[in-house]
Amino acid sequence: MTIANDVRTAYALRGALHDDSAQTAYRLFHGYAEGCPGLTIDRYGDVLLIVHKTDVEEELAEITKTLLDCHPASCVIAKAHRYFNWDARALSVRALHGELPTAPIGVLDNGLRFWATPHDHENNGLFLDARPARRWIMDNATGRRVLNLFAYTGSLGVAAAAGGAKSVVHVDNKKNPLAIARDNHRLNDLPVDNRAFMCGDVYQHLPRAAKAGVTFDAIVLDPPPRVPARGHRRNPEGQDFEKLIELTLPLLADDGWLLCFFHRFDRTREQFESEVAEASAGQLEPGWRGISGDDFQEDNPEKKLRLTAFTHS
Repeated sequence: MTIANDVRTAYALRGALHDDSAQTAYRLFHGYAEGCPGLTIDRYGDVLLIVHKTDVEEELAEITKTLLDCHPASCVIAKAHRYFNWDARALSVRALHGELPTAPIGVLDNGLRFWATPHDHENNGLFLDARPARRWIMDNATGRRVLNLFAYTGSLGVAAAAGGAKSVVHVDNKKNPLAIARDNHRLNDLPVDNRAFMCGDVYQHLPRAAKAGVTFDAIVLDPPPRVPARGHRRNPEGQDFEKLIELTLPLLADDGWLLCFFHRFDRTREQFESEVAEASAGQLEPGWRGISGDDFQEDNPEKKLRLTAFTHS
């Protein structure tokens, strides 16, 4: 069976997503469990993005034809990486069909609108595997003061605001993603308070907030899987929940929830949850558990994004 046939089979399995008018951003092909490790294909509106970290150059033309047979698209993009590296930029980004976008494109996720940049050399603007997290946050944010840490382009905070949060504060160490976060709020007709978009180091911000006596009813904790080498001198490695719980727990109100994103595949959910429980001295109890959606096909759930919402008792 060729890769193109695997892609066609995977596309057919996602019929419910194709038919959902409130969802125009999702994974079409997850090669790690669907026939070609190192190859993924995502939909961002009417743009299809092929990311390959393995040599599929000879198959790209056939894959593109198969995609266009299955799905109308204005553009098919190929983004190549030489090897897996959390800090790596794509070696090349090129259009296999149509022309590369010159500006962010609008997509729908759970009925919310977001800007996406599948043509960017580094980031796509929206993490598709977090869709179940955005849905859960929307359903559990009503009336809460929410702190969105490692906020990136703010999609999790937008979900909180759309779900009726009393307030949302975003913290990230880069200005450009926070600018997009503001735009994502505006795109959904949500209020924008520039004081709620804080550019700075999370590890430095949290002690200052605790000292000031600030508290939140909900905290979203989505640290990167790896911290770039330049940051190791100041911060722990990515997904260091022992340190992060030490810093966030003083800010979490009684009966508040803390939603943790577990990305690293070298550790199980049980190991992560045990680290959180020990770091909180039993004050955080696991409740809701989720994983990335069915479009991220995996036989082993420990190879998916794992989500756990803890309640502060």
